[in-house]
Amino acid sequence: MNPYIQIIAAFFGSLGFALLFNLRGQWLFFTALGGGLSWCIYLISGSFISHYERQYFAAAFFLGIYSELMARKTKSPSTLYLVVGMIPLIPGAALYYMMRNAIQTNFKMFAERGLEAVITGGAIASGIITAMVCWNVIKLNLLKK
Repeated sequence: MNPYIQIIAAFFGSLGFALLFNLRGQWLFFTALGGGLSWCIYLISGSFISHYERQYFAAAFFLGIYSELMARKTKSPSTLYLVVGMIPLIPGAALYYMMRNAIQTNFKMFAERGLEAVITGGAIASGIITAMVCWNVIKLNLLKK
């Protein structure tokens, strides 16, 4: 699929969840922008990172930094930007095919898709945690000066 269409779809998918979470005003656009940009980072990193879990890590790391920057700029919690921006990264296809294979009693593919979903979720969580730790270390070093 065309990467531009994917990025636009990620933006509007995030926008839909932002509306679902009753976000209004400046938060509506900037949270959806985080989702579109995180998917953009995922696609760009795919051109030089061969493993999908590292792509998800890079996108989640970017999203963590983006959420901290935007939270500071708009004086709002970073979780607003994290939750909405994470929507395009959620491994929905892996979860769907995992359950489909479980119902069809294809347990080998069930295990493979389940492992893929767990690895993807772990990569996303690791990327966000790493970004938050880096942000706090940088912030502490700047406060000392």
